[in-house]
Amino acid sequence: MSADILRLKQEIEDAKCKHEEASKDVKRIEKEMADFGKNKGGKLAELEAALEKSKAALRKSLEAIKPLQQEKRETEIDLEQCGSDLTSAQEVLAETELSLETLQEEIESTRAERTAIQVCDSVLRIRLLSANLV
Repeated sequence: MSADILRLKQEIEDAKCKHEEASKDVKRIEKEMADFGKNKGGKLAELEAALEKSKAALRKSLEAIKPLQQEKRETEIDLEQCGSDLTSAQEVLAETELSLETLQEEIESTRAERTAIQVCDSVLRIRLLSANLV
């Protein structure tokens, strides 16, 4: 996901650069239009066409940036969610490890009790057998 975020950031920066270039072109063309005034009708029409073309390119750049920004936001949200999920999973793992240790201790205790019971059972059987023999 980090690679996606870096890629999206780069794409957004590239689009912003194109946007800035288009904005500069628009300003340059507007200045040229002001300089030539109404006396240069042909040049004015040419500049107006270039201005419209630059504005269209600018709009296109803005439209290209929007989905990238949205994708970046979604990826950042996913990344935050993954971090939260990881924290939760680590907490569950710690609880599970603690439960496992407790269960292992209980198993050892139960085994020790079973062994003691088996020893007592054996002793009682021996006593019963020896009492029956007497």
